[in-house]
Amino acid sequence: MTFHDPSSGLTIDADFECGSAGEIRRTGPCAYEADPLPETVPDWFLEALRRHFAGAGVPREYACAVRVTSAAPERRTVNLRFVFSKTKGKSYMRPPYWVYREPRWRPIPASATAFVRDSHVDLTFDLDPGESVRVANKPYRTPAEVAGEMEDLTAASGLFSVRELGRTAQGRPILALETPPREETLVVGATMQPAEPAARPVLAVAHYLTSRSDLTTRLLDRFRFAFLPLPNPDGAAGGRSVTNALGEVPMFSFGHLIAGQPAPLETKAVWNYMTTLRPAAYVEFHTHYQGHTFHKLNPLSLDWFPPALHDRVKRADAALTALNAEWRMTPIERGMPLEDTGKFTNLAVHFQTLAYCYQIYAITEEATCAHAVEVVSALAQALAGPDWAATKKPPRIVKG
Repeated sequence: MTFHDPSSGLTIDADFECGSAGEIRRTGPCAYEADPLPETVPDWFLEALRRHFAGAGVPREYACAVRVTSAAPERRTVNLRFVFSKTKGKSYMRPPYWVYREPRWRPIPASATAFVRDSHVDLTFDLDPGESVRVANKPYRTPAEVAGEMEDLTAASGLFSVRELGRTAQGRPILALETPPREETLVVGATMQPAEPAARPVLAVAHYLTSRSDLTTRLLDRFRFAFLPLPNPDGAAGGRSVTNALGEVPMFSFGHLIAGQPAPLETKAVWNYMTTLRPAAYVEFHTHYQGHTFHKLNPLSLDWFPPALHDRVKRADAALTALNAEWRMTPIERGMPLEDTGKFTNLAVHFQTLAYCYQIYAITEEATCAHAVEVVSALAQALAGPDWAATKKPPRIVKG
């Protein structure tokens, strides 16, 4: 979608990777509004939401990202309104909003943001002659940017390798970043819901492992780490919230795949990878870049695991719980609606994997990344256990 306003010399479009908007309209001098990108989901998924959640449940249409370009001869003050979805996605649209000016995303100040809950947000910003910026509700990263960071980590550290797990319907690679094999594997993944972009915090953990600290060195000796920063690259590139390029829902199609039914290519690639790794633990990050509520954790209830693993599960749960003084926490229990559609319970059933869904509510990218590092470090140490912790040696100190 592209809208050009000859009266102001401004062009607003969503025709770029991660762009997300429906109809764009002029509402006044240098003032515009953009509808959400329509997002349809499969009939079976809509019916499941209707039956179990009165039509609510998993949100959709909660991404928005446009590019604003000026051909005007002088600075323009732009007023941009994002209209919210009529679906449950409208409840995910709290500020801050973001503007990308080379070389980085920056939050739009509260003084330039007028948020009307469940309806819209009005954003005000200046644009210089010839300038082009992206404006969005999250600091989205393109598939090319994510792949480039993975390549840079591999080249700089000598620690990682990149594995292609498969290709999407639009031909994009689904990539994993790995450390060398160990007896056990810990997988750190981003959600397959592109409107909760977690590539940055997932890869922040990989950066952390290159620090050469005593702890990271010992953890790398103990575990193989595998990272899935962008498991739905078509959805991300297309500005989707929960679907891929074909309108499928990869995150909620694992049960279909395991039952031998048709499933998205992204679901197949990730599950085949998990089958190869049989991970000891999996943590999946969902990011919101908001500070109005507490972090949220969905652990698996203890009865998903055999008694021999109960002490380890309790130790890992306790380590994660201790990270925050206040929480929103709902265990994934047997008999919950849609319990078998996602990867968490299926990982526990098939591989006895300790699987966690972790939703980070921190405003800045840096805080989000730092929190992801805390989470994975705490989980890995808990998995390794007290006997491993007791093997820590005193530091060797030389003059320098």
